[in-house]
Amino acid sequence: METQDHWGRLAGRIARMGPPQVPGPGIVAQIADLCGGCTGVTVLLGVTPAYAGLGAPLLAFDASAGMIAAVWPGDDARRQARVADWTALPLADGGVRQVIGDGALNAVPDRDVLRAVLREVRRVLLPTGRAALRVFTRPDPPETLDEVLRAATEGRIASLNVLRWRLASALAVGPGHGVRVADIRQAALALGDLAGFARARGLSPDEGAHFDTYAGSAATYVFPDRDSLARDALDAGLTCAWTETAGYPGATDCPIAVLQPI
Repeated sequence: METQDHWGRLAGRIARMGPPQVPGPGIVAQIADLCGGCTGVTVLLGVTPAYAGLGAPLLAFDASAGMIAAVWPGDDARRQARVADWTALPLADGGVRQVIGDGALNAVPDRDVLRAVLREVRRVLLPTGRAALRVFTRPDPPETLDEVLRAATEGRIASLNVLRWRLASALAVGPGHGVRVADIRQAALALGDLAGFARARGLSPDEGAHFDTYAGSAATYVFPDRDSLARDALDAGLTCAWTETAGYPGATDCPIAVLQPI
């Protein structure tokens, strides 16, 4: 329930988030292109509104009813959104042409669940199907927390949205690459009042409020590096190739994982 509360609070901020958290038209076009136009049965992990125009039909699944209610543009004859666990999708084996998503592999509580999601993607895909999932990855080599905070104070981070993910990546140490979202906010407090910090550097002060949704949250995210995710995909019976994204702050660490059944 506490994790669901986290997603319910976050849902109210989604429409006001920008890059890198929210995909722009260029990323949507990339996803469609990587999936051959994204025709046929398409599964969306999450309810990213920008992807609602893809697929025919499009079946979107999210664990949070509050998130669906807040951001999904609505069901119609072509698309529908349902509450479901990504590790147990209500779908038959091998009937999906493509699986798409944005940050879905980060929005899991731990790496074991990430691996279970990958196995489920493999289960539902057609033998000739593929998945195209944008992932927020740890850089190689990874940054330390002190390095991220120093870059922020020196004006070398483009926005508080980028700062949030770079802090998360720096904190996601160890083999599980997990990070408590409350710890992301706590780390940012080293910079003082975030709205004032942003104004002093010509950044958007509203982005500081995104951190506040993390206060007291029990939720965790996973920020894998590329090699670790590729290994987990292979264990699930999927090949993994990376496609870069571009044209927005933080894009270097937001590639698209293209997964295909072995």
